[in-house]
Amino acid sequence: MLAIFGFAYIMSGPTPSQTPILIGPESVVKQNPASKAQAVLQLYNFEGATITPPTTSLCTKGGANVHPEALVAYSPEQATAISTKGQIKLWVSDTKQPYIAPNEQITKYTGVVKTPGDRTATAPDGYKWEPQLYVFPKTVEKTGQPYYPALVQGDYYNGTANVSYGSDQLPSYALPLSNYTVEFTWYVQDIGLTDNDYQIEFVVHDGNQKLGVKCMSLRIYTPPETENQQNKLPL
Repeated sequence: MLAIFGFAYIMSGPTPSQTPILIGPESVVKQNPASKAQAVLQLYNFEGATITPPTTSLCTKGGANVHPEALVAYSPEQATAISTKGQIKLWVSDTKQPYIAPNEQITKYTGVVKTPGDRTATAPDGYKWEPQLYVFPKTVEKTGQPYYPALVQGDYYNGTANVSYGSDQLPSYALPLSNYTVEFTWYVQDIGLTDNDYQIEFVVHDGNQKLGVKCMSLRIYTPPETENQQNKLPL
C-alpha cells in the first residue's frame, strides 16, 4: 500500500497545499553556467507556508495597541523580498498629524532627518513618540533595539504641525486614508539585515496620541552581480 502511494505521489507531485506559491519577477538559471553567480537560482518574491506573519501580544489589536488601523500600508508587502540595498517603508494616516520625536528637524523638500529629536521622550502610554522598527525576537516588548526612520515625508507633528515632501505613491493594497498621512523610510543597510527571513515590528503613534503596532515578515537577499533590471539572470 505504501509503495502504491509513493508511486502515485511521484507521478502526480505534491498537492497544492504542499506547494508554496512563488510570485513576482522570474529567475532564470543558465545551463552550463560560465560563472558561479549564474548558477544560483535566486527567488525574489515568495508566498506560502515558508513565512507567516509574526504574532505577539502587540501584533494584534488590543491592550496597548489601540489604533493599528492608522498604519495603512507598508512596503515590501507581507511575505515578499527586497535586496540588501532596498528600503522598508511605512505609511501612517490619521485625523491629525502623526507624531515623531519632539524637536526632530526634517529637511522640508526631501524628508531627510536632519537633526534627531528627543528620541527618549515617551507618550502618556509609556511608548516612545519617535516611530520605531524592531526585528524579532528583539521587539519593543523585550526592550529590543529600536531603529528610527531615515526619511519622514508628509504630515507630521514634532511639537508643532509640519509637512515635508518627496513621499512615494501608496501601494494599491493600502487601507483608506484619513486627513493627514506621512511616510517613514528605513534603509535595509542601516538596520544591518543580510540574506535571511525576518519578522518586523512597527511601533508608532497616530495624530491622537494612540499607539499603533503592526508586524510583518520579509526576506532579504543580496542581488547577484548579473542581476538586470528585470531581476533575471542572463540566459
